[in-house]
Amino acid sequence: MTINERHFIGFIRFALMGGDYPRGMLTRASWQEQRRLAKEQTVSGLLYQTVTQLPQELRPPQQILMKLYSKVVYYENMNQLLNERTLEIFKKYREIGLHPILLKGPAAATLYEHPEQRVFGDIDIYVPDSQNRLYDWATQNAESVSYAPGKEHLLSFHWRGATIENHLCLLKFYNKTLAARMEEIVASELGGDYKETFVKIGGEEVEVLPRTLGLLYDIVHFSKHLISSGVGLRQLCDITMAMHRYHDEIDSEKLCQWFDLLEMRPMANAVAAAAVRYLGLKAEEVPYNFKTDDIDEKEDELMDLVMDGANFGYWLKRGKKKSLWHRMKQTLKQQIRIYPYMPREVRTEMWLGVMGKLKV
Repeated sequence: MTINERHFIGFIRFALMGGDYPRGMLTRASWQEQRRLAKEQTVSGLLYQTVTQLPQELRPPQQILMKLYSKVVYYENMNQLLNERTLEIFKKYREIGLHPILLKGPAAATLYEHPEQRVFGDIDIYVPDSQNRLYDWATQNAESVSYAPGKEHLLSFHWRGATIENHLCLLKFYNKTLAARMEEIVASELGGDYKETFVKIGGEEVEVLPRTLGLLYDIVHFSKHLISSGVGLRQLCDITMAMHRYHDEIDSEKLCQWFDLLEMRPMANAVAAAAVRYLGLKAEEVPYNFKTDDIDEKEDELMDLVMDGANFGYWLKRGKKKSLWHRMKQTLKQQIRIYPYMPREVRTEMWLGVMGKLKV
């Protein structure tokens, strides 16, 4: 990890948890690098929050600060729009008899002191057992509907200025054994009369996943992106803040059983260790024992993977302009590095990739 990257992580840690900010004056070139890293890691809002609290003599040049500010204003406007669309689409879904549950995005933003400054994405919604009604509604009311009935687990469309991604399967493992175990976990937690969990968006309550299942979802989602392409620091910040806010509401024993069932305990341990070492989370706020394996310096390797890949690293590092051979080599290199953390799923994805059957 470079000096600039370490300085950058220090800025993000300060935005999340406070404490001491990184000392030392940065050159203009270093500030340009900080802004580039924030963009690639999708945490420009957090960087802005830190630099505006620095002593005047340590702040970036005015031009760089204004560029960060313009980004933040854009995020604030878009997040307001997405919050409005979230409430509207939930109302539409309930009117046609669906049971929507909000994932990521606007739900994750509520974890932060300044939710309006979190870098936005799509509106992700879990809508089980609904593909026919949802597909019929989308084809009549939305644009750019992407879905092959009976073949895909994701139905996406554009609606009133927002992209809506509807997850018909909560988490998709490519290994069939792990996929079956994940389906059993979801069925046990969301079947029958389970206790609903809510966050407030725009003054209204919106259902989200139960806290324990929600943390599992965040860690698996983070891991899956890391295997296939890359994942931004934003996702690790979301996990860190979820632990910080809700650690006392999470069932540690159940969560650990799930990690073992899904054969991803080393990955879960590395995520927690990175959150503690790099992002300022207190060790006692991790809702499970994250020191149960013999992988040394696991948090360092994980953070290197995050910084190397960045958000959806496939497009940043192995984009369409690169040759197929180059992309295959980079993907294999990424998967080999991640193999110790989730060996069974990585083996399956590597095999399917070679066979040309992996659908990303």
